[in-house]
Amino acid sequence: MTDQKTTILFDFDGTLAETMMLIHDVFNRLSGVYGYRRMPEEEIEELRHLSIREFIDHFDIPLWKVPLIAIHARRMMHGEMDRVQPPKGLVDALTRIHESGDYLMDILTSNRPKNVHAFLSQHRINWFDEVESTRAILSKKKRVEKYIRQKGLDPSTLYYVGDTTVDVDSARHAGAKTVAVSWGLNTREALAKANPDHLLDDPLQLLEIFPAL
Repeated sequence: MTDQKTTILFDFDGTLAETMMLIHDVFNRLSGVYGYRRMPEEEIEELRHLSIREFIDHFDIPLWKVPLIAIHARRMMHGEMDRVQPPKGLVDALTRIHESGDYLMDILTSNRPKNVHAFLSQHRINWFDEVESTRAILSKKKRVEKYIRQKGLDPSTLYYVGDTTVDVDSARHAGAKTVAVSWGLNTREALAKANPDHLLDDPLQLLEIFPAL
């Protein structure tokens, strides 16, 4: 048995923030810089079925360019975070979870911490203890493991909440519980194939996993 509080580690893009259309715009603006084809808006729903690696292959982007594109995109996003909203119902759910006092809440993101803090400040979401960052795109396994070591956590007390198959696989590899949300990048069908512990379609369903009486 452990007396540690349950820790909830949230992904940011697609999970806490509806960044999909901003990422789409930035991705297209960078297409001429890095030599890949633009993404038509009508393709977005179809592309949500793809894993990150399948997405990269679909646009014939060399793997060595991926970190460069990601760094450039994060920098471009900073001045436009005011366009981004939280999913409907999320703020209410997070408020109730935080006010219960039963959980520790952090963020692990491949976005820039500056972008995350700008979003949190704009929407007055002040319940996260830390914003942890990673430059990893194809896997967050090592970064989740590092987070567990740094916090001295029993992995069984950690839930990782994310919107991609990468999030699910990374959390499972580290021994954490996996919560996949279908309102972000990957579709419910794609997430179900990754076999998460929990698969949610609405932010308020977080309260079924993290009761806040």
